[in-house]
Amino acid sequence: MKIKWSPTWQLANELQGIVLIGFSLLIFKLMVTGEVVRLVAPKMVPLLYITMALLFLLGFFRLLNSNLKGADCDCDVCDENASLMNLTFSYLLFFSPLFLFFTQQDMSINKSILPNTQFEHGQTFSVSQVNNEAANDEDMIAIEDDNYLQTMDMINTNLDNLVGKEIMITGFIHREESFTDKQAVIARYVMTHCIADLGLYGYLIEGEVNELQNEQWYVIKGKLEKKEYEGQLMPVIKVEKVEVTEEPEEEYLYALDY
Repeated sequence: MKIKWSPTWQLANELQGIVLIGFSLLIFKLMVTGEVVRLVAPKMVPLLYITMALLFLLGFFRLLNSNLKGADCDCDVCDENASLMNLTFSYLLFFSPLFLFFTQQDMSINKSILPNTQFEHGQTFSVSQVNNEAANDEDMIAIEDDNYLQTMDMINTNLDNLVGKEIMITGFIHREESFTDKQAVIARYVMTHCIADLGLYGYLIEGEVNELQNEQWYVIKGKLEKKEYEGQLMPVIKVEKVEVTEEPEEEYLYALDY
């Protein structure tokens, strides 16, 4: 239907344009500061570039055409009798997160609210396999950022042949209620697509670990053993040496990179 121009309708169009451009700038800020990899996996970032450009263009043309005298429309925002209060409440939902994002300086993520906080000890990813024979010949299995998931998969599928091997791994300490004083987990957060599917992947460690602090980063050296935990046989690291280390610049691992 054709409607006549009204100040409320023009304001609604302008607010829509501002919201679209605002979310475009939000993505731009995440890109510039590098914080985007805390929310999505690196291989998803190109899609955000496309989203950022589309949001900006849509917002720009929305502002450009906000004062058209009439349009084919049958939605509430085109209602020339819509009150300013209804308009305010409608757009407060969109402006509130934008306001908080651009006014808050601390972009760190509170790990207490992260999903899937129980560590995964029996599941693996479909990743390229580490050469099992090469692992058997090595004196020590060194688990690093670039082979974390492959090595986890290799150990889980070849555990019987690796029992007694020396192992070294870097991660942070995590505990669950069912653990004893001599148990903890050395773990890393692994992201598949975005922070919503963030998981905690690591190894159960046993020994004199009661003084190790939760969320503190350590380099753990020990021997690989096979034990039953919650009815499932799994690899366990018998701790021999512990060294405190700094949190890495990139604390997350990304499953899509493997």
